[in-house]
Amino acid sequence: MTKKVYSAWWVVYHIDKKTNKPHFLLVKRFALSKKIERVAPKGKIQRWETQEQAALREIEEEVGLSRSLLQPRKKLNTVLLQLFDSDGKIWVDKEITYFLVEYSWNQDDVSVISGEWYTWVYRWADIKTVINLVTYRDIRELYRQWYEALKDLNVKDSFIRDL
Repeated sequence: MTKKVYSAWWVVYHIDKKTNKPHFLLVKRFALSKKIERVAPKGKIQRWETQEQAALREIEEEVGLSRSLLQPRKKLNTVLLQLFDSDGKIWVDKEITYFLVEYSWNQDDVSVISGEWYTWVYRWADIKTVINLVTYRDIRELYRQWYEALKDLNVKDSFIRDL
């Protein structure tokens, strides 16, 4: 029987005061494959939570940012994934909903908390660095879309030319 898992990710960004361009929060972790990857804070949705509540809880748990310092901006999209076991059978159907959230306080206040698979390292990355660090092509493409979505939110228009 296939297991169904629901996850929520907050794509956290802040506007760099020097460049007026967005930087995204990436957390370094070990993937199930044991390889190191960079990802946005994410996690499973508990039965009693909405997608939005789960995403905010995960940011607070994984990087120590208080929900009160985050400004949700937009529900971005939902992606369906299938994970397979070693026999090639579907092991998990995973539904991930992504949200865009702004953090406008001191970017150095982030402190990755010991947690499942995390290596205690984070960084704020501009879009070019994100594209170079994110392992999976489909996630890189999502970051490009999210970067473009910031323009629709009337966040500094000048940075869009960098793509």
